[in-house]
Amino acid sequence: MKTLKLLTVLVLCLVTATVFAGGLVTNTNQSAQYTRTMNRNASTDLDAVYYNPAGLSRLNDGLHLHVGNQMIWQTKTVNNNLPSLSRNEFVGDVYAPLFPNLYLAYKTGNIAVSAGFTPIGGGGSAMYENGLPSFEMPVSGLKPQLGVQDYRLDTEFEGTSVYFAGQAGLTYKLSKMLSLAVGGRYVVVNNTYDGFLKNIEITTDGTNWVKPAVYLTGVANTLTSTAASLQPFIDAGVGGLTLAQLQGAGQLTTVQVAQLEGGLQQLGVDPTGLTAAQIQGAYSTYATAYSAQIPVLEAATADVEVDAAQDATGFSPIFSAFITPFDGLDIALRYEMKTELTLVNDTKVDGSGMFTDGAETHADMPAMLAVGVAYQVMPKLKTEANFNYYFNKDVNWDGKEDKVDNGIEFGFAVQYDVTDKFLVSVGYSYGDQKVTEDYQTDLTYSLPSSTIAGGIGLKLTPNLVLNAGVMNVFYGEGQKVTTTYTEEYKKTTVNFGVGFDLSF
Repeated sequence: MKTLKLLTVLVLCLVTATVFAGGLVTNTNQSAQYTRTMNRNASTDLDAVYYNPAGLSRLNDGLHLHVGNQMIWQTKTVNNNLPSLSRNEFVGDVYAPLFPNLYLAYKTGNIAVSAGFTPIGGGGSAMYENGLPSFEMPVSGLKPQLGVQDYRLDTEFEGTSVYFAGQAGLTYKLSKMLSLAVGGRYVVVNNTYDGFLKNIEITTDGTNWVKPAVYLTGVANTLTSTAASLQPFIDAGVGGLTLAQLQGAGQLTTVQVAQLEGGLQQLGVDPTGLTAAQIQGAYSTYATAYSAQIPVLEAATADVEVDAAQDATGFSPIFSAFITPFDGLDIALRYEMKTELTLVNDTKVDGSGMFTDGAETHADMPAMLAVGVAYQVMPKLKTEANFNYYFNKDVNWDGKEDKVDNGIEFGFAVQYDVTDKFLVSVGYSYGDQKVTEDYQTDLTYSLPSSTIAGGIGLKLTPNLVLNAGVMNVFYGEGQKVTTTYTEEYKKTTVNFGVGFDLSF
């Protein structure tokens, strides 16, 4: 019960990043255009470096640069109805002020080369100023365990997770109808875990607070003292008499008998018919047992701190095809192979005993298939549709992959050119990573989501375009039901993005 297993929950987050849009690990919110449409798999703009590499064949000849950033706010709420908890709602805030997207492409004739830099996973920090149920539930067990009124503690946890990725690709236009691209992405992962649980105290009256081991020491001393108070009767040879008989003989008062019997009942012992010697034995036995538990409880409720990081690198090939059956209809296919990642602990402080320096954890990024369709309904009106399929079951997450199924994401968008220089767009996307209830924990849970987005595009000059958008994610609720409690999960996310496309 190492500090009541404060950071057991951290082990559960070793394979899960702070994902904003996309799969369980993969971020797909990779441009300002995405934040205004949610559907970019058939893009022929510069964000096609990520979404549709083969579609770069549609660019004008020359050098093209995209610089963008997103600001993301996310709130995670966990409700746990375990009776012993002093509170039932736990809230964590995720904030990512910097979520950069950088793309570069050069096209000449039928060939385009490209490069990109993105936070392909994670990208933010999660702060739980008052911890989580997983932190507090073991501590709350002190109430029934010691028979006290309440507990209190100081706990805080902050986790960060960033999967930075650099990618490069080569695009070739085979014909007016077909372009192909091949490339690769190199991923660098850094996760950090910084948390503590300290100052665990309990109270029997709501006013006086003491360390659990101090309280148990007092209980053991009281039991020892009570057992010693019966020794004179043993020495006098009347240890075989019951309390009632000793009271009748004037050896004990009514109050003394009530106190002795009440103490036994609190220990779970029925005092009926017990002799003074037997009662003394019961008090002595419990005093010895409690005394033996004092060092155990002291160690289990000691202050704990964790300061650990994890690093990993991996590579995945990317293949893309862009098909134009006829003018106005674009079809894009992209397949990203699995990125094998092995996180290695770099631990400075590990009071939990769970972050052994140098230990390894598998945290692969799943392969994914992305399909996009864009159709120019009329000169000023364009529609787009997306479908993403995540091969979650083919990864190595040290067994956690058995608790998920393959995930899906799909949506559609509409873009209208108000003028030659100004456009507006709206989009919708639905995602479900098909996790089981066993997958869900208070720190790493996945919920089906519906997202709406909207924004603008503005041509500032013939060679410079501004895109800006905002998206709001609406999540379904999730839960985990156990034999002792039910835990409910909620989440909200708002994302604002702005980006510039510059052509030379």
